[in-house]
Amino acid sequence: MIKFDNKLEIRYSFNDKSAYMDAWIKHRCEKEILSMLRVLADLLDVKMTAHCEPFSQEGGYRVVWPIAGESTRSISVVLNILMQVLTRPTLSVGGQPLVDRTNADEENMQKEISLLKRSLKLKQAGALIPRELVELLASWPKFCKYKSNFYEALRGYPKVTKINVRELNENNRSRSGSLEVKREQFDYFILRSDDLPTIKDNKATIEIISPVLKDSRYRWKGIYNKGGETIDFYMCDEDFKKQMFDEKISFTSGMCIDCVLEIARKLSELGETINISYTVTTVIRTRFDKLEIVTPQGKRHLRKLEAEKKQLTLDLFG
Repeated sequence: MIKFDNKLEIRYSFNDKSAYMDAWIKHRCEKEILSMLRVLADLLDVKMTAHCEPFSQEGGYRVVWPIAGESTRSISVVLNILMQVLTRPTLSVGGQPLVDRTNADEENMQKEISLLKRSLKLKQAGALIPRELVELLASWPKFCKYKSNFYEALRGYPKVTKINVRELNENNRSRSGSLEVKREQFDYFILRSDDLPTIKDNKATIEIISPVLKDSRYRWKGIYNKGGETIDFYMCDEDFKKQMFDEKISFTSGMCIDCVLEIARKLSELGETINISYTVTTVIRTRFDKLEIVTPQGKRHLRKLEAEKKQLTLDLFG
């Protein structure tokens, strides 16, 4: 017999007394929650399986998922993080992200996950879920997309007035307080666009495979230093293109450029971050074997960075 010490309850409240729910809406919503549950379990290396135990109720619909696995405590941690992330708003009233996600946030999230994973493996008593980790996971683009899909499905189903989630024990008694999101709050979770902020790599290196000088509509091809991936990119440094066209800089197989690279990104339906375009805005220097040549625009760029660095130092230390 499988023992279910942990259960996740989702309660949909309706604007009438029926106990029926549209099957397409229900399964779309549950797909997003189960996806979040699987990702969280994998992040924290918690072995678990989810089962179904549905209940109807007057004036709403209640779904209970019994969860089985190696550690009741670890499963409880996963479920509590899931509930907090699912009910923590992602957007402001104007539809803007509540926080600007940075590379430092990604690094901090991985650090907090590693610490919590280690705590769960050591089976330390009373290990708390870091508030910072919940906040970082709530703003993680992957989870933002799952939440957006979930609440968008419910927004298109006027019958649902609110949702509640809570953890239950094996006897269906509450293990945690119930977390609630009302219909008027759904918009705080629904993304207006799948586009993500463009990131800028000020220290990119690209080995040029094939340049295109005559038509700016066509992309160049090169090997990007981070991961050694082959990319197609737009060359928007007109000075550099003119220098090559006038043969002040000659293209040689194996030539590399150090440059400022802007990467446009978006979210897939599965919440994965996809790079959709690469654009070189400034070529700082060219390199071939041991020969390095800093471009005029590269010198201007480096002087600007140095000036900004000095100004920042003055602002910080007076």
